[in-house]
Amino acid sequence: YITVPRRRPPGHTHSAARLTIPRPTSHRIRSKIFSTEQLCGEMGTLGMVTRSLTRHYSKKNSRPFKLHQYQSWRTLILEPLSSGSVQVRRLSDADSGIVEVNLHRPETKNAIGNEMLRGLRHTFETLEMDGDANVMMISSSVPKAFCAGADLKERKEMTASEVQFFVNSLRSTFALLEALRVPTIAVIEGAALGGGLEMALSCDLRICGENAVLGLPETGLAIIPGYMLC
Repeated sequence: YITVPRRRPPGHTHSAARLTIPRPTSHRIRSKIFSTEQLCGEMGTLGMVTRSLTRHYSKKNSRPFKLHQYQSWRTLILEPLSSGSVQVRRLSDADSGIVEVNLHRPETKNAIGNEMLRGLRHTFETLEMDGDANVMMISSSVPKAFCAGADLKERKEMTASEVQFFVNSLRSTFALLEALRVPTIAVIEGAALGGGLEMALSCDLRICGENAVLGLPETGLAIIPGYMLC
């Protein structure tokens, strides 16, 4: 706990009262490396983590399901799939309540461009309203790549104001991911670089395959990471 003086009006003769407030606590989450078999097996680490979170969250935060939320979810399923860069599917049966957000932009190693950023933001906003979602996983369908960060080729074609808008949108989208009401898991197999690593750090948990590579290459050019690891 932290004790701080309580402010008194000028000329007050009584001894200064003191106000006690709780000290902020921090929780450090350690990443752990697993083999592909451990990571992807039906009863592997990822399955146990997601099912445990699903059971805990569904009991603790159960609430009535509303029709407009179902309609929002239908929009979530159809729109990102049509864009191609963000694919969303809801698992069923024993894995009911788990939502998988799959990054699919193989030609750029899942680099984040405007289209992918819009798809991610729409997905996170809709999940926030979806009463049936208990856990969200972010993974990649591209071999040896989780996310290569921002799409620098696309950025070269932007004006200065467009770059600033993109960076602000990236920050607000990752802040939205960090504040989601459901537990979030980054499933990292391959490279998570720059903004890709920052997206993983915005999740509650990170589960790494044996070939995972994490880095912030922009710091070698004296560039501060776009989301600043907030």
